[in-house]
Amino acid sequence: MMKDIIKPTVILTAIALICVFLLSHVEKLTVPVIAKRAKESREQALALVLPGFTVTGDEKRARVDGSDFTWWEGEKKVEDAIMKEKTVKGFAFLTKSPGYSGDIETMVGVDENGKVTGLTVISQTETPGLGARCVEVASRETLWDRFRGGIPVRDFADEARIPWFQNQFEGLDTKKKIGFMRRGVWNPNMRESLLEKNAISAITGATITSTAVIAGIEAGVARLAKARATQAPAAPGGAR
Repeated sequence: MMKDIIKPTVILTAIALICVFLLSHVEKLTVPVIAKRAKESREQALALVLPGFTVTGDEKRARVDGSDFTWWEGEKKVEDAIMKEKTVKGFAFLTKSPGYSGDIETMVGVDENGKVTGLTVISQTETPGLGARCVEVASRETLWDRFRGGIPVRDFADEARIPWFQNQFEGLDTKKKIGFMRRGVWNPNMRESLLEKNAISAITGATITSTAVIAGIEAGVARLAKARATQAPAAPGGAR
């Protein structure tokens, strides 16, 4: 009787130890791969939200309002009105705000004047067909292209396929209140008129998602200012 109990116990223990051993080795193999992919995704996001900028140094972290805040800094050369070259700074940061179905995490880029240089949604769990359209890439192919025997008249393969909702944030002034209007799916023809009002075209039927992304930008810009202040060198002699 005791033998019948001990034998399966030993077998199960051996199996458990083998599984633990294998899992520990699998983790050692997969962690570097996951980390590499995460780094590549982060670099792609930075290139998208800080176009033309060279990111200087590693990511920066600071404790702001009771939680960690992560941001990056970049630089690029531009010519001013009198054709003199100067260096301008750009900043990218991670921010999140509650949407309809959960937190919406974005990476946002702004220049030293507070203008948005780019935005990309990192993660979201919004409703498919509604809020989830914040990551929808509008089709460039027309019905006429389909009628041409399946041969596209135009080749958009080399164009950056940025989701239309995210694309429209470029150029907005974060020093002013960002608004939203109901104009349907954004297209480049709307850019100037919306920028004049410092507004975006909200996702139809998903006002909460649209306002959540705006709220994330505004909160992120405020936290960026606080985070940079904590990194500022102390004045000589303890001056305040």
